[in-house]
Amino acid sequence: MKSVIAVQGLGKAYAQYPHKWARLLEWMIPFSGQRHHLHWVLQDISFDLAPGQALGIIGVNGAGKSTLLKMLSGTTQPTTGSIVVNGKVAALLELGMGFHSEFTGRQNVLMSGQLLGYSAQQIENVMPEIEAFAGIGEYIDQPVRVYSSGMQVRLAFSIATAIRPDILIVDEALSVGDIEFQHRSYERIKQFQKLGTSFLFVSHDKGVITNLCDRAILLNQGRIAIEGEPEAVMDYYNAMLADQDNQAITQQAGEDGKIQTQSGSGEVALLGARLLSDQNEP
Repeated sequence: MKSVIAVQGLGKAYAQYPHKWARLLEWMIPFSGQRHHLHWVLQDISFDLAPGQALGIIGVNGAGKSTLLKMLSGTTQPTTGSIVVNGKVAALLELGMGFHSEFTGRQNVLMSGQLLGYSAQQIENVMPEIEAFAGIGEYIDQPVRVYSSGMQVRLAFSIATAIRPDILIVDEALSVGDIEFQHRSYERIKQFQKLGTSFLFVSHDKGVITNLCDRAILLNQGRIAIEGEPEAVMDYYNAMLADQDNQAITQQAGEDGKIQTQSGSGEVALLGARLLSDQNEP
């Protein structure tokens, strides 16, 4: 089966200069030597995503999650490695990204739709559906600057999914929306998945990752720490967060075949337990 996304050896670095003049000197005197060093945000990231699959990406703040999604959606370029994307991509990244605050919701729908590669006629055809799914009423003709964060998410998701994409990339923006809209959004995602749409999610919500994703990747300090079944990866992530004293984290298969995560220093181990009745009870 051909992958809709194939990532190989991906890395992203930013140049850091010791002072503001170093950048200018490096540009004006290119043969005088390098005046910066590279700060790597991501290194050696490789994975594939098949049609209809959903991949969850988790990690602490600064692990490189948003940078990875931006490279996959084409808003920034990698320093090393390659990304091959087969199909139309719709991305819901930073809240309000791509919206003009002084334009109305309707005007932003037209602009955002064209940025996604749709014609003005296609957008006009799906405008009633976008309005209905967003459910923001008369605010569709009000400037976006008066929208709440939840209203922006409603409109952004409605635009991104008005026409089923081959690949949908979603950052944690959906967590801003209310429960009712989250439920409707996840139902639409499940319907699209059955039709062959692939998904990339960033979320810290275990329920979202385990219920919607086929597998998950944990990023730690810009590298893949673990990849596998969503529940096992989330358990490893939670154990990593709880690890305050350089305790060991191990995973092993239980008798039922499920991966079990254990963390601790190993100084004390619970080998068994037995419940005894209280002799003083009547």
